[in-house]
Amino acid sequence: MTAPLLEAADLRKTFDLRAGWFSTLLGGKADQVRAVDGIDLRLIPGEVLAVVGESGSGKTTTGRLITLQDRPTGGTLRFEGRDVAGLSGAALKAYRRRVQMIFQNPFEALDPRHRVIDAVAEPLAIHGIGTAAERRARAEAALADVDLRPIARFADRHPADLSGGQLQRVAIARALILEPALIVADEPVSMLDVSVRSGVMTLMTELRRRTGVAYLTITHDLAVARYMSDRTAVMYLGAIVEEGPTEDLIAGAAHPYTRLLLQAVPEHRSGARRARIRLPGDAQSVKAIPDGCRFHPRCPMARDVCRTTEPPKVAVGPGRWAACHFAGEVLATGVAA
Repeated sequence: MTAPLLEAADLRKTFDLRAGWFSTLLGGKADQVRAVDGIDLRLIPGEVLAVVGESGSGKTTTGRLITLQDRPTGGTLRFEGRDVAGLSGAALKAYRRRVQMIFQNPFEALDPRHRVIDAVAEPLAIHGIGTAAERRARAEAALADVDLRPIARFADRHPADLSGGQLQRVAIARALILEPALIVADEPVSMLDVSVRSGVMTLMTELRRRTGVAYLTITHDLAVARYMSDRTAVMYLGAIVEEGPTEDLIAGAAHPYTRLLLQAVPEHRSGARRARIRLPGDAQSVKAIPDGCRFHPRCPMARDVCRTTEPPKVAVGPGRWAACHFAGEVLATGVAA
């Protein structure tokens, strides 16, 4: 078995919300948000894992924990066999060289005052790599790698001069220039028009093939997960409720929430952006996760046991599981509504 690149075990992140002044005066305590609620993740070198769910499911917080922009409240996070959750100083800087991030909004990810070539070369300068001339040469090569050619047309321009798709290619070049082992891509194409989305996803897939980089792709869109990922983990209210090989999961989901996500995938429209997922029922708050199965208030298959008992992880196939009392029934019948 290939040694894991990244392992998260019982990973948790709780945020304290400040109580209002009147509640504090009466002795009230701050509310707690269980944004990431005990998840397990495993990623091998060169693999693409998609984390899928609605807004508020904990996907982005998971990405921020893995890149150590936020620190876990509990659990363990290991990278290349080493516990990294408590890194600081030079060790943290070295970790961030190995684990890069691509953000959702390419219009906000780059400093508008910097030329494209300087933005791409900046990570090399931060890590003290090469001379100024060497950094420029590597940045030009990185721009060529993301198909921003001819280089002279793009290198000395500013972000405001580029389209959204071109800007996201710049962000990809900037992330790859340090030759990381893992890139966390947070909704990397959700801000782009449909007409350019497939080109960016194809580019990321080709760069993975050429460089061996692994991706943790965060998305609300199962169509993106299907295009890009080897495996998919489905999140709801801070927990992973189903995980497995992407094609198997999409062909036969074993959790009612995954079934509803599949039904909610919007149709492509030329020149349009993909709509956010809209599912039946009101989303629960991570401040008030219900007893039993956290999905039961919205689940069309909920029964008494779902309201009282947290479901175990049920194996439903090779490398596949779902946290549902009736996972086998869901898989066998395809019932979602």
